[in-house]
Amino acid sequence: MLEKQTLDLMEELTQLIGIAGDERAVSQAMKKHMEAYADEIIYDNLGSIFAIKKSKKTNAPKVMVCGHMDEVGFMITSIKKNGLLGFITIGGIDAQSLHSQRVRIKASNGKEYVGTIVADNDDIKACDIKKMLIDLGAESDEMVSEWGIHVGDSAVLDGPFTVLPGGNRILSKAWDDRYGCIMAIELLQALKDVELDVDLYIGATVMEEVGMRGGTTATGLIHPDMGIVMDCSFANDVTGKENAVGQMGKGILVRYYDKGMMPNRMLLDTLVETCEKENLPYQYFYNMGQTDAAWVHKLFAGCPTLSACICGRNVHTGNSMIDVRDYESAKAAVLSIIKSLDEEKINAFKAENR
Repeated sequence: MLEKQTLDLMEELTQLIGIAGDERAVSQAMKKHMEAYADEIIYDNLGSIFAIKKSKKTNAPKVMVCGHMDEVGFMITSIKKNGLLGFITIGGIDAQSLHSQRVRIKASNGKEYVGTIVADNDDIKACDIKKMLIDLGAESDEMVSEWGIHVGDSAVLDGPFTVLPGGNRILSKAWDDRYGCIMAIELLQALKDVELDVDLYIGATVMEEVGMRGGTTATGLIHPDMGIVMDCSFANDVTGKENAVGQMGKGILVRYYDKGMMPNRMLLDTLVETCEKENLPYQYFYNMGQTDAAWVHKLFAGCPTLSACICGRNVHTGNSMIDVRDYESAKAAVLSIIKSLDEEKINAFKAENR
């Protein structure tokens, strides 16, 4: 079972509203938790945030470790005369998961409002997002305006933080990818008294869900020698098949293929060797999605990059679920790898494909 400090951090970060392009609340929370353990806090010009932990060694290689702050959600595009709100989706959301779901809107003035997604019966059957609207209980567009809500404001599916019976699984919105944000904070805290042979840049990017934009700009800011990307991927085990790819509770994902990155084989082997040495659960995984690693690994001269992901159920909904044992496995594995890094190892990763 996770410590209360970790559970409190998980609840705090998952419950913040932070769609792509509106991640400031998440960034401010991360800064609050990281600055006491950092030599410096830096940002790219889109809003990605990183804490720097400097090595005592001069000209130490740079290691970039990141999740992403943004979650999928909605942007208000129109306010109808009857008080209902038109919207577009930001990031990939399945239309079948939307009708009658509760939403939280963050108005331009910072206030939050709760509503629900509604549609005409015929449009429900057609499952047409373009015909769906958000109902806040407002009776007119004037009432919506009085509440401080305008086009361009953010909304997300509501999903409270709930530790499920048994204590191993947690239900919440935004595990994709507040998992990575929480991991970044906890890894930095765990390393507070550890002297590293690398300069560690650890934090989170913006706008991953709309094209990995912050992953690109943050890599340009840091120019890393190696990267570790932490994200939450789709679990595929609801049928109960023993050979399902991506199973809850089976440990960190050894992500040997996705459509954005052909992984560094030596880094993958290092992850497996680390898990076996420390008796940590792990599982082999592939899918047709991608993460910030797609950009981190290929910018400039290239950067050996490890995907350190866990899987979740109902990702990109208001009720996604992770397994505590996967989180603990990933945290222990990544922490061990970071501690082991030095210039010689990183150069070996760079030379792997020569």
